Amino acid sequence: MVSYGEFREVAGDRPDARPQRPRTARRPGCPFCLIVCGRAPATVLREWPETIAIRPRHGGVTAGHVLVIPRVHVADVAEDPVVSAATMLRAAELAAEAGDCNVITSRGPSATQTVRHLHLHLVPRAEGDGLLLPWTAVRPAGT
Repeated sequence: MVSYGEFREVAGDRPDARPQRPRTARRPGCPFCLIVCGRAPATVLREWPETIAIRPRHGGVTAGHVLVIPRVHVADVAEDPVVSAATMLRAAELAAEAGDCNVITSRGPSATQTVRHLHLHLVPRAEGDGLLLPWTAVRPAGT
């Protein structure tokens, strides 16, 4: 029994031919759409035709934490695989410069997604930085 979600095997070359939801360039009230169109403040670290990289509003969880955001409104990683792949490409380029890091995205409130606009967190890591992922067990001190 699968308790949290289920992945199904699909035969053939196209895993899921369901139609994509129509995508809008901007969604009213979306904080990332407002940043992308220049109507909300952000520290933009890098720009590409399809994405931007910004510093998280409160500085992030480690030095160098970056958010990579598509310029079009896509709610999450599953809504538009092409946009998701282009956004991951740019995050991977930044990860190559960052060294050890986590590249993380969430889909839905149960998975800790708080802004319904696709974004990837690039979180630089260092040995002993004390930052634990939600599924990482806490190590006793001195181990």
